[in-house]
Amino acid sequence: MADGQVVLVTTQPLEGGPPIRSVYFVAEQDPEKATAIIAAVMAPNEKVEAWGRLPEAAVKALGLKHSDFTHG
Repeated sequence: MADGQVVLVTTQPLEGGPPIRSVYFVAEQDPEKATAIIAAVMAPNEKVEAWGRLPEAAVKALGLKHSDFTHG
């Protein structure tokens, strides 16, 4: 197992108002691959960006296998 990535998703509400931010934990070491995994299940009005490294111990504690993710 390797480190993962913390991925931030920012959603612009269609009816206006402040953006809504959500955090995902992804068992993928490469930031670009991690954002692609999350972007594949998001809507077009959602911005997906890698936010930082998720230590290997956290990936294991979350029970994630390679390319799995969970909502934080």
